[in-house]
Amino acid sequence: MVSYEIHYFAAISRGDLPRMLLEVGGASYKNVFIELADWKAGIKETKPFGMVPQLVIVEADGTRKELCETSAIDAYLAEVLGLMPGPTCFERSEALSVLSAFYELQTKVSVALYDIPTIEGRNAAHEKYIAETIPTYLKYQERFVRGEYFFGDKLTVADMKLYEMHLWFEDMYGGKNPLRTRAAEFPKLNRIIDTLSSGKAGDYAKHRRDFGRYKWSVEQWKWIFN
Repeated sequence: MVSYEIHYFAAISRGDLPRMLLEVGGASYKNVFIELADWKAGIKETKPFGMVPQLVIVEADGTRKELCETSAIDAYLAEVLGLMPGPTCFERSEALSVLSAFYELQTKVSVALYDIPTIEGRNAAHEKYIAETIPTYLKYQERFVRGEYFFGDKLTVADMKLYEMHLWFEDMYGGKNPLRTRAAEFPKLNRIIDTLSSGKAGDYAKHRRDFGRYKWSVEQWKWIFN
């Protein structure tokens, strides 16, 4: 039986969707946590691209294979766990296009998380994201939904990426999460979120997502890692 390891910090962030995919896909996996001090002391230089998360695939015979980069890990797990819309290259690529758009949104929001030094600057940036940037991206995602889920009646990695984004917005913005404050504009997206919340993805979110060391500071408008 194949099992998996997620090598990452004891944080949500880029490890969130891979863990969720493994949970929903019913795979056996474990978290291998990296301490920040150890990362700075040299672990970073041992990784293929100097980045994490890293997925380790452990075959039944003990053979180990390593895969890096978040987008590659997400795509691989969606493939092997049956969480792509269909078997054709086009169907798989459509799902990855949804992920790509969400990655782009995450990159835009991350500017305020890491590149703006003042609290006032971060506050102003996030308020703009809440009011303008995020709703604009969500508008196009809403149009793309084609049924109960993004791709008809089959749960896919695209739906789980949406749910991950919703959780991220909840972590940071709470009652200002645009998916909820402007729910009337995104009925299809909210239907997907509510469906996942009541299933395996929701169980993961409630019980195995937060490791207690990566918290959002409302006062500082930034993530704090303890």
